[in-house]
Amino acid sequence: MKSNKRHLYGLIITLFLVGTSLFLYRHFILDVPLTNSESVNSWMVESNLRFIAEKNKPVKASFSIPYMPPNFAILDEYFISHNYGVTTSLSGYNRRAVWSLRHSAGHQSLYYRAIFRETDNNEALLPKPHFAKTLPLAENVKTAVDTISGQAHESSADIQTFAQSTFKELNKRDGNAKLLVGNDFSDANIIAAAITVLNQAKIVGMAVHCIHLTPKNKADFKLFAAIYTGKEWIYINPHSGVIGLPHDYLVWQYGNDPMFNLTGGKKPQFSLTLSPTPMNALSIAKMRGIQTNSQLLRFSLLQLPIEMQETFKILLTVPIGAFIILLLRNFIGLSTFGTFMPVLIALAFRETHVMWGIFLFSSIVLFGLLARFYLDQLRLLLVPRLAAILTVVILLMIAISILSQNLGLDSGVSVALFPMVILTMTIERMCITWDERGPYEAMKSGVGSMLAAVIAFTAMSYAPMQYLIFAFPELLLPLLAIILWFGQYRGYRLMELFRFNALAGAN
Repeated sequence: MKSNKRHLYGLIITLFLVGTSLFLYRHFILDVPLTNSESVNSWMVESNLRFIAEKNKPVKASFSIPYMPPNFAILDEYFISHNYGVTTSLSGYNRRAVWSLRHSAGHQSLYYRAIFRETDNNEALLPKPHFAKTLPLAENVKTAVDTISGQAHESSADIQTFAQSTFKELNKRDGNAKLLVGNDFSDANIIAAAITVLNQAKIVGMAVHCIHLTPKNKADFKLFAAIYTGKEWIYINPHSGVIGLPHDYLVWQYGNDPMFNLTGGKKPQFSLTLSPTPMNALSIAKMRGIQTNSQLLRFSLLQLPIEMQETFKILLTVPIGAFIILLLRNFIGLSTFGTFMPVLIALAFRETHVMWGIFLFSSIVLFGLLARFYLDQLRLLLVPRLAAILTVVILLMIAISILSQNLGLDSGVSVALFPMVILTMTIERMCITWDERGPYEAMKSGVGSMLAAVIAFTAMSYAPMQYLIFAFPELLLPLLAIILWFGQYRGYRLMELFRFNALAGAN
């Protein structure tokens, strides 16, 4: 006996832990959302290179495209052109898209379109740099560099603070800063001057071209500086010296290489457009599962055809309905005709709706009872009697459907969705209960069955619960564990406590 108890509780704990672990992994690691309405901030960015192709010359065009940008992940990307061959390649810290065509003429347009979603990963996934030898500087420039470098060194403690102090000194716009930056203190000029100072101190830095993701349609490049501290890459605002890349800045290109290259064409024009496109979090999880080849998402209900998904959305709610019936019968003490009859009736309520479903169910059971009492007078055996009741039930369903159709009552036509075999057995069991225990007990069990069906339908049709059990079917394992645990209950039911309350008072 104790061995069976240990086995049962071991099974309960195992089911609960396995189901809960799969649920947490699917939600936190695979990013499957808890609600179907949850959305993720995402952006569609489109770059376009327009030019005029020269006659009888092969065309080769390329431009930079994002590669593993911090704060964002690429959900999907498209290369749109007419008859061009398209390849991508990594060049240094950047990725470039290359279009090529043997013969072309006239106006040409090459498009790159990508959808980016926000992530929590803000690290710069860049390789460790190799420091290149610096070119010799003019005497006056070297003097200005040494002066700014000395001032920055005095007010810093490491590479990060040294780089910040360098930008701070350059933004003072004094004589040394003007010598290095020039009269135009633009982001590009400040970053170029800062990199000159940092390179003399054996520190690697480069410009970073970013897009500020705003609701406006047109996108302009914003410049940041990327500095290698010896352990990691950091981003610095060239004017404020603040460390970190804002979460709404998308890195497009590292360094000052040309944004695009073109041979075999003239009058090139490069432009960027963007638009916010919030996406359903579940759709993003599906796409991410395909990209990462996640086996847990690959072998999941989310990859089934839509028709089969709809079927399983209904089937997965059946254990929920059965659990509701368990609570109503074993803990509250509600009398019903069987365990699964209320659940199946609740499934029929999905189409008939509750009020019409109760009316149709009651009508069929009422006329079925009258037919059953009549057949009882004929002294038939059990199997012929059940077959006769089944035939009567089908005839009643046909009659109600035809009558409802002619009266314009569309809900009445859905009576065909009721499980006819369950109706037949309900009529038979209700009649037997009527004979053995009286009409009160028969009506009590009938009303209890209908009440249980309504409660089960309410739980089974709750949209957030339907989605949760469909997106995370492993939650059925903890539910099974709870059912097995509740199966050990041998105590009084709630209705029995009220029933024996008088005896307790007498003692």
